[in-house]
This record gives sequence, C-alpha cells and structure tokens, in this order.
Amino acid sequence: MESDRSKAPARSRPALNRADYLVLAATILTFLAVVVGTDPHAARAHANGTIVLSDLPDQTIRHPFDPALIGARIKLATGQL
Repeated sequence: MESDRSKAPARSRPALNRADYLVLAATILTFLAVVVGTDPHAARAHANGTIVLSDLPDQTIRHPFDPALIGARIKLATGQL
C-alpha cells in the first residue's frame, strides 16, 4: 500500500525569505548612511589645511600672576592671616 505522501511533489523552499531581504536592505542603508555621514572628501580637504593662529580661541589666564596675591592666598590657606 502506497501512501499519498510519497506521490506529492516536494516543494522547494526559497533560499532567502522576506525577513532576509529586509535585513539586507537595512544593512545596505546603514552602510550608505555611515559613508554619507563621514564624508571622506571633506575630511581630506580639512586635513590638508593649516590652522592659523587667529582661528584658535583666545586663551585667558584664570588668575592674574601677582606675587602679592599668591602670598595672600597662601597665608589665607594656612590660617596666618
């Protein structure tokens, strides 16, 4: 007695399903977003330029250098004042 199952044609399963295609598309879009975001041409152009002193921010001294002020701070910290 033969069963009906043996006569049924085997269905081939696709190698990739919808989820696989979505993952591939998301990976490609992420890669493109990173490439566009980093913009290698702009980075290369900036690396070849020189920094001019006027482009740097002004560096100010936090406390003016005054020997009397430093002596007063030391006396205040040690309790001699």
